[in-house]
Amino acid sequence: MEKKRKTPNVILIVIDALRARNLGCYGMQGEPSPNIDKVASESTLFEKAFSCWNTTDQSLTSILTGKYPRSHGIMNHGDKVTEEERRLFLETGTKLLAQYMKQSGHKTLAVDWMSRWFKEGFDDYGYELERRGLDRLKYHLVTLPGLYRDYLLGHLPILKLYKPMRKSSPKELIKGMKDVLSTFAFTFNLAKLQDARFVTQIANDLIDHSQENPFFLFLHYWDTHTPYYCPKSYLDKSSIYDSKSLLMEKYRGSVKYVDFQLGKLFNHLKENQLWDDTLLIITSDHGDSLTEHDIYFDHHGLYDETTHVPLIMHYPESIPAGKRIESFVQHVDLVPTLCDLFDINCNIDELDGNTLLPIIRGDKTAHRDEIFVEESYVQKKSAIRTEDYKYIYAVDNDGWCNYCQKVHVGREELYDLNEDPAELTDIAPQQKELAENMRSELLAKVKTLDMKRQQLRQKYKPQNGELSIEPDSDDEELIKERFKKLGYM
Repeated sequence: MEKKRKTPNVILIVIDALRARNLGCYGMQGEPSPNIDKVASESTLFEKAFSCWNTTDQSLTSILTGKYPRSHGIMNHGDKVTEEERRLFLETGTKLLAQYMKQSGHKTLAVDWMSRWFKEGFDDYGYELERRGLDRLKYHLVTLPGLYRDYLLGHLPILKLYKPMRKSSPKELIKGMKDVLSTFAFTFNLAKLQDARFVTQIANDLIDHSQENPFFLFLHYWDTHTPYYCPKSYLDKSSIYDSKSLLMEKYRGSVKYVDFQLGKLFNHLKENQLWDDTLLIITSDHGDSLTEHDIYFDHHGLYDETTHVPLIMHYPESIPAGKRIESFVQHVDLVPTLCDLFDINCNIDELDGNTLLPIIRGDKTAHRDEIFVEESYVQKKSAIRTEDYKYIYAVDNDGWCNYCQKVHVGREELYDLNEDPAELTDIAPQQKELAENMRSELLAKVKTLDMKRQQLRQKYKPQNGELSIEPDSDDEELIKERFKKLGYM
């Protein structure tokens, strides 16, 4: 793949909790995503792209680092991320995509609110629209209270659906409700952030002020995350008759709404003659279960509804148009791909992914034989998926689900994807030898990644209070200041 003389811009779009199957280009009927579909028709689309984890903190970190969570150290989500995990992230020498892109001369920008370690390497990271005078007053007195109201009302049907699943004992009820409410508290800020229009407006403004040099722009859209947000005009009210149908329609509406706002972003790039000079990547951090497997409007469970994600790459100069790749790929492959494209040294042996350029060029027909994915926030399970089978196993516990107050199916699950693509019939009891073989393979994968993390930690962690190797800078004092700023010294 030849590199263009003018270094292209890069825009990475992550649409939170977007299921691949709900886009028209992945088979959804009813034209839910005309703007994304049009871009997909002019792009390379990966039919079998999968996340590495089913919650945002771990998955997004894998997207931005090229490492599985067991390698980069962030294995929990939100309020459960520990100080030790944050330290591990630094002590394993983990770098973020923005840091790599700065090496290739890109100005690094992000529209996201999560902050934390995700901010590293960005010149501009945030989620703020400049509001003055009457606009500021209207936002705080009218818009924001309305968003909080919609957010609260949106969660009520979810709580109502989960209530009958709870065990009747006070202890189990309290435990389950604590998890639900902690998640609610963690995502409450989404009420003022969950609007694709804001993301697109800020993105277009950043683009307007960043055309002198190539830029890397990371955009995080949240509208497709529970409780799902879209203006009422995007809802088909004739299909709403109970709590389930309301939430399912809101999800469909949120997909349409994000797609509409992305259309404005695409048009802005074209109007500014930047479309052909920009590498555009569209994906999601994970999917969502919309009642499948008795999981209601949440992303726990390692079934394809939650792990199969869209991945579309558009760059007319060197990415083939209209190409659909059937081979397995995962989020960890994105960083190696971009580093390969821009000739950036990323210590590829320390990453868990591999460049996709050979398969994009057609030099190879297969990239991965299988995918590996895990979860930990609501239940702790790991899975291996091949073309023929999906094997799910609770490595260090019985797989108890804190939301649903039960173990889904069992500690181990095995599905024949050719006969049962919806993953409805567990064949582990009948196929004991196959289950045992896949369990051994899964445990070997876990062990390998855990050992890799420890090896990287030995290489990069501070020794006797001093920092040994840090790949981002040769200035030891600057390195120490970075650690102090992040609270690790």
